[in-house]
Amino acid sequence: MQISSSLLFDRSAARMGSLMSNAVKLQTQLATGKKFTSPSENVAIGQQLAEFDRKNIDAAAYTSNMNMSSSLLSQADTTLNSITTQMQRATELTVRAGNGSLSVQDRKVIGDELKAVVDTLVGLGNVTDSNGRSLFGSASGDAAITKNGDGTFAYNTAPSLSEVPIADNMTIQPTETAARIFQSPAGDTLAILSQLASALQAGDQTGESARNLLDKVNSATDQVSIVQASVGARAARVELQQTLQENVSADREELRSSLEDTDMTATAAEFAKTMTILTATQSSFSKLSQLSLFSYLR
Repeated sequence: MQISSSLLFDRSAARMGSLMSNAVKLQTQLATGKKFTSPSENVAIGQQLAEFDRKNIDAAAYTSNMNMSSSLLSQADTTLNSITTQMQRATELTVRAGNGSLSVQDRKVIGDELKAVVDTLVGLGNVTDSNGRSLFGSASGDAAITKNGDGTFAYNTAPSLSEVPIADNMTIQPTETAARIFQSPAGDTLAILSQLASALQAGDQTGESARNLLDKVNSATDQVSIVQASVGARAARVELQQTLQENVSADREELRSSLEDTDMTATAAEFAKTMTILTATQSSFSKLSQLSLFSYLR
């Protein structure tokens, strides 16, 4: 009888200890909203969560790069619209200057306006971004275009700008170079327009200078359109990647939640059930303790 009571006592004590431990665990899950307090509680899930953390860090960097690229590409597109407007005006003036019926004075006026167009194009080529760096310039932040003393132009840009990562194994060039915008197969756009402006201002009698350069002006205008199309394509690519990353991040967070977040309804019900059983076990244990003590005293 004494041995049987001792076994029951030990079993009840062990069960009560297990119930208390489980109750504490469930209470912690309810308080923290998490299933685990340490990765060691479930190594496999802990490794998955660590991988999610790494991917979130990468995603944050990619998001920053995409936001920056989107802003620069948008500003580049807007500026290229203005450059296109100026090139269209330059084309109109070139066609008009080639009209043989115009007077020399009329062509001088056109030359003056063409010179103003060139100045405007240089200004647009030297616009700065939100950080004060040249939008179409070099990484060092120098002005993209400078006018030399002999009337020629220098482009302070590399053949292409550095690309930034926007996803695993995916990079993008976030803006453009002034050299690519203003250097067409026909030559240097600004130099061509300056040459024409000077010829007209000098007193072109027949408009031959304008007729001779019209094809080059058209080629220069086409070059701006090509660059703008490239900018638009990259902006669309960034926008698509932003959407994809948002979806992937949302799916990752949903999976993470399913792995580590407490199911509050189910856990609360389990906690209530555990506490009910624990209370009953404690009551039985108390009676068993009294019985064991009585048997011992006998």
